[in-house]
This record gives sequence, C-alpha cells and structure tokens, in this order.
Amino acid sequence: MDTGRVVEVQGKVLSHATRFSLNLVCGSSPTADIAFHFNPRFDQNYVARNSRFSGRWGHEESSSPLKNPFHRGKKFNLTILAAEEEFMIAVNGFHFCSYAYRTMRLKIQAVQINGDVTITSLEYRMIDKYPEIIPDLKDPVVIITHEQPLSDSVTDKVELPLIVKLPTGFNIGKQIEIVGRTKLLPHSFYLNLQSDVFLWPHPAIFLHINPRFRTSTLIMNSWLKGTWGAEQSCPLHFSPGRPFSLKIKCNRDEFYVSYDGIHIGSYRYRASPHLIKAMYFQGDVLIKEITLSDTSYE
Repeated sequence: MDTGRVVEVQGKVLSHATRFSLNLVCGSSPTADIAFHFNPRFDQNYVARNSRFSGRWGHEESSSPLKNPFHRGKKFNLTILAAEEEFMIAVNGFHFCSYAYRTMRLKIQAVQINGDVTITSLEYRMIDKYPEIIPDLKDPVVIITHEQPLSDSVTDKVELPLIVKLPTGFNIGKQIEIVGRTKLLPHSFYLNLQSDVFLWPHPAIFLHINPRFRTSTLIMNSWLKGTWGAEQSCPLHFSPGRPFSLKIKCNRDEFYVSYDGIHIGSYRYRASPHLIKAMYFQGDVLIKEITLSDTSYE
C-alpha cells in the first residue's frame, strides 16, 4: 500500500455476531503473513489489532479513546489509511485508532474479510485528506464563530473526539473559553490549536495542551515542520470529576492560559497564530461549551 491509499469497506454486522476480522495479508496462501489484523469482538466488546509473521501472532493492541464503534445489526463504514509510519483507522467518519507498521506496507497484496458480517462494497483508492467526510453520516466537524458557540452547533451530548473548525481563525486579540468537566478517573486529555480539521496529512499544531494526571503536570508544546518541540511544563490545576473554565487568549507574543480565572501559564508563539483554523479535543474530559470572543491583549 502506497502512502495515501485507503481500503474502504462498507458493510453490516450480523444481528447474532460474535466477531469478524479484516486482514491485510502479504500473500495468497492460508499461512501468509498478516501485516494488519483488525478484529471487532462483540462477546468482549472491544476491537483487537495485531500482526502475524511466520505463523506467530505479535503483541495485541486494544486501547482506544473511543468505545467499540461496531454494533450488532448496524451498518458501518471502515476506512484504513496507509500513512507515513502507521495505519490510521476511521469508523463512520471518526478516527478510531492508529497502528504502527510492523512490516513494510508494500508487501501487502490482498484484503481478507471473515466472520459475522456482510460486505456491500470494498474500495482501494487514493485520498488527500483523512478522515474523509462521508455522505449520509454525521459530520464530525463542528463550526464555531463569534456568533455561534458550541451549544448552537451541537444540540445533544458532545462526543469526543471533537473537531472544531474556526472559519474566522484565532489570532491576536481573540480568546477561546472552554467549559467542561474532567472525568472521574482520568488518565489524560488534550486539546490542539491546529492548522486544519483533518488528521492526515499531519496538521501544524501551534498549541498542544495536555493535562497528565498520573504525573500531576500540564504539558504545552507545538508540532511544527514534522516534529514536536521542547515541552513546557506547568502545575496541574485540573481535578478528577471537577468542572472547569479554561481560557486561551492570543496576546501579542504568546498564548495566555488561565484556569477558573487563575493564570496557569504563558506559551510564546513558535509560529504565527493567524494560521490556526481548527481545534481538536480527545481524552478523559466532557466538553460543555466553547465560545470565541474578542478581548484586549498585551
């Protein structure tokens, strides 16, 4: 599989399903190596990922910030993208997980689907953005402007990952306020101010805010020119199960970050903020409201 190619499968899980699998295989024989094994298991309610080489299975991966997106008796759209260093997997237009390559993806020769599922279509093609917007499915992107906060765009429960488009941008003199609540048993969550709503090609990330509860720190960083920069660490003010108001203000030379009205950190620009066009949220947090406003700056 060349970089930028996807395998897109549309189908329906059988009503009595126990499990099904999709394999990207490196040959035609039953014992051929499996570069990627994607295996929704309904009896255990998770999705396993693995590889098999020379008849041996490797370490199984199952973690994901999302619950099992497949349901008995329901239709689905599954997209597997060959990115530069990993497969990126989307279900029904939402990024579900990634899987680092364990062999050269150019060895892949076929797609093999087994188990309790019916397939209506299978495509192998190039794309230029991931995840794609899929017609007739929920649009994963929410638009926020000065006149249109999150509550005007989303009328039901806000689900993560949350992708926010900022059509008017986010530059000097503007402020974003995020109102939410940390989950009861959090590991971490993060938000990005980034250049695009898509995850591939990898967008520039101008500000990455990542509360880490295990180490009681809040990390700020940037992803620019294909790599993460030096981390900036701040004390952690977020508490499990507690509501919060997080404000990010664009000053002349820095992002000014406050938590419940308390200044918790400033982060000097590593690239011009006028290129910010989107926000991305993921992890152990509930988002209630996001507003964009004009403010004074220093």
